[in-house]
Amino acid sequence: MWKLFGALTVMLSGLLLACSQAEPPAAVDPGLPATHWGNPVATNGEAPHTWSALEKNLKPEACAQCHAEQFSDWKNSLHAHAYSPGLIGQFPGMGHGEGNDCLKCHAPLAEQKYLSNSDMMDSLRDKLKEPVGFSESGKLNENSLSLRHAGVTCAACHVRGWDRFGPPQRETGAVGKVTGASHGGFTATRDFEKSNFCASCHQFPQEYAINGKPLENTVKEWKESRFSREGVQCQNCHMPDRKHQFRGIHDLEMTQKGLNFVVNRKGEGAELALTSKWIGHAFPTYVTPKVVVRAEAVGDNNKVLRSWQWDIIREVYYDQGWKERRDTRLMPGESRSFTVSEPPEGSRRVQYVVEVIPDHFYKGVYQRLLNDTLDRDAETLIRQAVKQADANDYVLFEGLVKLD
Repeated sequence: MWKLFGALTVMLSGLLLACSQAEPPAAVDPGLPATHWGNPVATNGEAPHTWSALEKNLKPEACAQCHAEQFSDWKNSLHAHAYSPGLIGQFPGMGHGEGNDCLKCHAPLAEQKYLSNSDMMDSLRDKLKEPVGFSESGKLNENSLSLRHAGVTCAACHVRGWDRFGPPQRETGAVGKVTGASHGGFTATRDFEKSNFCASCHQFPQEYAINGKPLENTVKEWKESRFSREGVQCQNCHMPDRKHQFRGIHDLEMTQKGLNFVVNRKGEGAELALTSKWIGHAFPTYVTPKVVVRAEAVGDNNKVLRSWQWDIIREVYYDQGWKERRDTRLMPGESRSFTVSEPPEGSRRVQYVVEVIPDHFYKGVYQRLLNDTLDRDAETLIRQAVKQADANDYVLFEGLVKLD
């Protein structure tokens, strides 16, 4: 099953939704090249011979020498760790061709792709030898991660054919060619500030939908929300003030900011009202996370008299094709009540706990993999992934309603 899920996911994730260009005249805003996401190649032939070795280097640590703040934010993000043990630990059972399909989003550049199965296996072994994370200083040296292992790198979004691209200048809002002392300057375009910039990896096409909805439907969910109508882009929430942290459901503070929790006495029981107030897509948006709402009726001596559980999830499964078992997610602006209407006699209070399991689906994938016979290096990587996934779980909210 996991291989079939992987094959579908990687096939979808590399497909392109073209970035929109609100300003047609090239003199006003050149926009991004049509191949920016369709064929992301950072290099094209030799770099200009006048460039220094640092200007030619595409590793994130090279960018950090001038863009230290952006590197500091990015190195702890999921983008920086997209070439993850849980991803690449599946590759020995898939082959380098399917692995490269995965890398269309997890390491998007042509320069990051595998050349052969042996190249792939060498890369996996190298991954096991690497230190965890990036250097605090961003120093560029022989121990810096390879470009492939750096996941969604700076170059993945900003470099094509040696040319640099980025958002309009912060101070002036200028677009078009901006001259500079390093790497020939850059081309500024407002496409970097639009939600469609994220669509290549975060919006799958409709023709691959399950129960009418693509596996990842984030940009469409946003387009159908008030946030799109009000001009609130993905970057406004996930890159505020141009920070490169890309925070999402793995982040407690980020998730709490998007929701409103109210607990109240209701009749003889209790109610938790949950509202998606500042999330521009479904909560959660993908099939991977699971959010669990639990309630307990507690009596004297802290004795739990009865428990309730509700799941917020889009659950899919494979049975001669991918199918959807249920979709209980909250859409933008939606409110939902979780009610304990008839607590048992002797109940003194109702305790609510909301827990987020960001990697719920993957945990099942990893367990099925470990139940099979795996290549030794693959097994080591998958066990690392299990440990990381378990560590990502967190309690989002706790509330108490007294019944006395």
